[in-house]
Amino acid sequence: MLTMNAKEAQAHFGSIMSNVIKEPIAIKRYGKTTAVVISYEEYQKFQNLEDLYWSLKVEEAEKEGYATHEESVSILNKILKG
Repeated sequence: MLTMNAKEAQAHFGSIMSNVIKEPIAIKRYGKTTAVVISYEEYQKFQNLEDLYWSLKVEEAEKEGYATHEESVSILNKILKG
């Protein structure tokens, strides 16, 4: 992973936009990594993984006897209607 300090990142933003397609770029501020710039394609992969993770957690919860989505919505609607 390419690493640069925040001032370099500001000065070379166009270069970052070109290079981030190939690999993530870590941005350091005061010697500490504070951000990572990734391509939109990589971001979408992370989003898909997160969606899959939460889908699996929902399935686990339903197997353990927690309320389904429909049951939760029904309960919330009853509460909101008073």
